[in-house]
Amino acid sequence: MKRRLFVKNISLAIPATMLLPGLLTSCKKDKLSDTDWAGKIIIIGAGAAGLYAGHLISQYAPNAQLQILEASNQRGGRVRELSGFADFPIELGAEEVHGNKSSWYDIVKNASGVNFVNDNNTTDYYVIDNLLKSEDDLTADTDVIAGNVFVEQASNYNGADQSVKAKADADNLSQRIRPFVNAQTGNEYGTDYSILSIKGITEEDQLWTAGDDNYAVANRSYISIMQEAFADAWDKVLLNTQVKKIDYTSSTIVLTDQNNQTYTCDKLIITIPLAVLKAGDVEFVPVLPASKTDAIANIGMGPGMKIILKFNNRFWANDLGSLYGSGNVPEIWYPSLGRGNTQLLTCFVMGNKAATLSALGNSAKQSILAELDDAFGNNAATSSFVDARIMDWGKEPFIKGAYSFPTVGGGISKRQALAASLNNNIFFAGEATHTEGHSGTVHGAVETGYRAVEEFIESVD
Repeated sequence: MKRRLFVKNISLAIPATMLLPGLLTSCKKDKLSDTDWAGKIIIIGAGAAGLYAGHLISQYAPNAQLQILEASNQRGGRVRELSGFADFPIELGAEEVHGNKSSWYDIVKNASGVNFVNDNNTTDYYVIDNLLKSEDDLTADTDVIAGNVFVEQASNYNGADQSVKAKADADNLSQRIRPFVNAQTGNEYGTDYSILSIKGITEEDQLWTAGDDNYAVANRSYISIMQEAFADAWDKVLLNTQVKKIDYTSSTIVLTDQNNQTYTCDKLIITIPLAVLKAGDVEFVPVLPASKTDAIANIGMGPGMKIILKFNNRFWANDLGSLYGSGNVPEIWYPSLGRGNTQLLTCFVMGNKAATLSALGNSAKQSILAELDDAFGNNAATSSFVDARIMDWGKEPFIKGAYSFPTVGGGISKRQALAASLNNNIFFAGEATHTEGHSGTVHGAVETGYRAVEEFIESVD
């Protein structure tokens, strides 16, 4: 699976300018045409898709009256920084740039002063049979070998649609290694392997074109990069404006917010997170076509969390890439490598396990510390613990989850239906609308912002 190639291995900081020659090597912006259209266009949502769309409109439709309505009190959507907790900025949402063949990679690479961190020379660890073992310790373990083969083959499945777990059951995969299979499939895709479609991940992985390397930024946050790159859209955002109703009965679209304030426009780009649409938080008049409501119902998006733990002592190996657990935390990594000296562990929890920890509230950190104590022994985690921050995306009222994933019956065709424009004046963007394998990523969200603007320009030319 291509996304599993993006392990959290981090070592030497490398200046961004040394990685690839040239500027904006994969941007598609040269394909957009200018327009002198001077009508009103509104974008709902100031995440990556909405801000990039606003940036492109500012460039290619400079006479347009642009406004971006954001329900929350901050820009960025699922890109969010935690500052002051460590000696480097911590990403509470998207943390890595997947591949170097995307507009988002180019944007990050060309931001001022950016240094990437490289992902080599680290080791993955596993809690198996209640013991902590390195990947080198398990090279002869036949169950682990079978699990690794299963994960690698999950992106080349050609049978009937079923969940990853159902396929694992059919293959009689050992229960010893099921937690790691779930971590590297279900958790990686933002859910649990009992829900994730194996046909869906094959479909998406085989469409993937962004490249197989992974990059993280050593010295800047993604939100600061977005503010720099999308400066022409940044000030067009009206915060704390939750669109509750979209009336597209006539050619003039009327939006109504939580305070019964109305906004009118000629064109509309919707980047509302899928889980918010699932919850019915926005009323459409008339109701959306059946193809769209079916897509909203069948593409998955569920709970997801990042828990950042701070310690006064590093009790784990300095070469830790990922630690795969067998409890409620499928994957843990060491985000400080190549970035700073604060001793941190990031816990990455999706799906059913995220729902379990979310129900514990602040007590979730005690549960995680207990798992780490069991893995490392000698009360290592609890005795070294300093502080924690919990980012529970399922509890964010205007996001309500992690990112979209394919369910059984919810593959690319559903994304195509969700992405389709309405009446040549309403356009849909956001990672869940990506139809070419890049859903669940920032670069995918950015690419859908481009697509929506391309459709908008075609509609007015």
